[in-house]
Amino acid sequence: MSLAARLLTLALLAPAACGRAPSEPPRAPAEGRAELDLRHTRQAGGQAVARWSGDRVTAEELARRFAEMSPALRERYVAPEARREYVESMARFELLVRDALAQGLHEDPEVVEATRRALVNRLMRAKLEDAPADISDAELADAYAARRDDFVRPEAVRLSHVFLAAPRADAARVAAARKRADALLARARALPAGDFAAFGQLAREHSEEPRTAPLDGDLRFLSDEALAGTYGAEVARAARALAAEGALSGVVQTDAGLHLLKLRARRPALNLALDDVREELRVRLEGEKRSRAWAAYLARVEQQFSLAVDPDALAGVPVDPSAPMRKPSGPLPGTVPAP
Repeated sequence: MSLAARLLTLALLAPAACGRAPSEPPRAPAEGRAELDLRHTRQAGGQAVARWSGDRVTAEELARRFAEMSPALRERYVAPEARREYVESMARFELLVRDALAQGLHEDPEVVEATRRALVNRLMRAKLEDAPADISDAELADAYAARRDDFVRPEAVRLSHVFLAAPRADAARVAAARKRADALLARARALPAGDFAAFGQLAREHSEEPRTAPLDGDLRFLSDEALAGTYGAEVARAARALAAEGALSGVVQTDAGLHLLKLRARRPALNLALDDVREELRVRLEGEKRSRAWAAYLARVEQQFSLAVDPDALAGVPVDPSAPMRKPSGPLPGTVPAP
């Protein structure tokens, strides 16, 4: 949902702000309009080390700036000339801000849009940082139990196969399938071990398992138990014998038919206790809790400002994918993805 529909347009009335006394409290903005005080120093007091029309840099601020620098950088400003150059550079920046305001650039669409984006970025950061995200031991234990498969799982193997249907009880069909399987095995052995695409082509063209043939015969990751339960103990046993990625089995016969197996990868077993993943899980849960808080905040903002979308008017807005791109008429509007 577009942020432009959620948040009102910001217009900078900086000249008025520049004339306000430092002690004067900010006035409540009208809808979609705000005053920003763009002076460098907005508090009274302090010893000025540089002045210009209605503004200054104070010794107190400068001392704080130097204290925030690394010792190596701070050493540069021990010399009076370097210190003066630094203060003059700060002042020149502020003079350019003043001149930009005098030229009305605070009303420029790019400036307004950049300010709007900065406001929203700061708001999002504040809301996400302030969102309560304390995770209790009970929440961690519940999350671990709910996501146990992420932390505890058996060793798994990923195979590609070519399957020829030939029930074991049908000797004639098995014999015919065996000839085809031997020919396909010879073709597979002629391929480079790492050429899974070519083996997948064999599966697409010849495999008789409709579920995996369109997937290049890929069985995805399966544990030994799942492999035996789905395709037969013979397939699981043959898979265990494949040592290296790209290795081929011989022709493997099961009750359902004949398989040619190619090892794609092995995934080691995982057995992580709650204490092993406590901090990882805590970070994940904190992120989820903050995301929920952000979604709730967005919902409150939408209600506060009476957000409404007219589906009929929206449907009438033309969108022609084949039309040539026009020159942009201004900066793109900011957006926030729907929670």
